[in-house]
Amino acid sequence: MIRAKREETSLIVAFIDVNGLKAINDRHGHAAGDALLHEVAAAIRLRLRPYDPLVRVGGDEFVCAVSGLDMDAARARFDEIDVAVVGGSISVGLAKMGPDDTLQALMERSDAELRPGRRDS
Repeated sequence: MIRAKREETSLIVAFIDVNGLKAINDRHGHAAGDALLHEVAAAIRLRLRPYDPLVRVGGDEFVCAVSGLDMDAARARFDEIDVAVVGGSISVGLAKMGPDDTLQALMERSDAELRPGRRDS
């Protein structure tokens, strides 16, 4: 956030939910659920820059930040990630940083914007 403000560039926070993880764990075991989480993380990492932070914040949730993209480009990028996840799907909420945003406010807005992935719409 500090770098985006300093460089006067956009910053978008994505709140990502792995759809159906509990059902996969229940049906196929925790090893299958772990494999799905690894697949999601790898799909995200392959489509973002090495310095875009990615953090797992819950059992089936990730948060990441991308700078220099507008909302349409960010949405397209996360749609690509959803399609790349072969063993499941994701829901993504995006929020663009405003001048007075805190990290907590930005994360709360992105969480509130969660929408189903392309294949779940």
